[in-house]
Amino acid sequence: MSRPAALAVLGDPLRYTLSPVLHRAGLQALGLEGDSQALRTSPEELGACLDRLAKAGYRGVNLTVPLKQAALPHLQRVSEDARRARSVNTVGFEPDGWWGDTTDGPGLIDLLGSLGREVSRSRVLLLGAGGAARSLALALVQAGAEWVAASARGRARRAEWAELPEATLVAWRSAEEAARMREASVVINATPLGDPAPLEGLATDAVLLDLVYGVELTPWVVAARAHGREAYDGLGLLVFQARRSLVLWFARPVPVEPLARAVGWPR
Repeated sequence: MSRPAALAVLGDPLRYTLSPVLHRAGLQALGLEGDSQALRTSPEELGACLDRLAKAGYRGVNLTVPLKQAALPHLQRVSEDARRARSVNTVGFEPDGWWGDTTDGPGLIDLLGSLGREVSRSRVLLLGAGGAARSLALALVQAGAEWVAASARGRARRAEWAELPEATLVAWRSAEEAARMREASVVINATPLGDPAPLEGLATDAVLLDLVYGVELTPWVVAARAHGREAYDGLGLLVFQARRSLVLWFARPVPVEPLARAVGWPR
């Protein structure tokens, strides 16, 4: 009889996460015994934590802030997409070594498809330029988006985007950012800011996605909906990237519906 599958999500401070709920729903959908837990883990503790979980027989873990880039030195194998984005959100433990991949970008493509948005016609502005934004930008470029731009709040970000010359990096609150806001059909908040962009500067038919999620909808999403905008918080992306992670861990198709029901998506 096979041992139960053990999964986890690691991050810091990890105050609120539904990843274990999604993991359990995925395991149940696959007919597998197992469980998942949330483990607060700092970048300094990451190597020791991964080693401990691997030795304990864990199948894999999801990573969130601030571990997505910090994980790279600890892995024996990294997918080309994760290497280019310098961001890992999915780690698997195998007898021949630990591997890392990113499911944030593919999850976004799945999410946009579920919302009826054709990526090849999309003009996408990412507010923020961290690891998650790079993963999303890479997937959007590969899916043929009309253009992808990211608004960076610091100069240091430019070096981190060297592997993504297809995406345009613009300065935060610049005239170029404002122009991109007016033209974008998809605007994604990839920062922790509660009000990342004024609604009056965005195209009225743009879909707004906030990567942050919590017990309630984020203030930006609430405000956008109050003005008749199509807007969603990060719960949808969480669902679709978790499904992609489960597929990588277990090499089997995973239906999205049980995961969505487990966390109340869409909302």
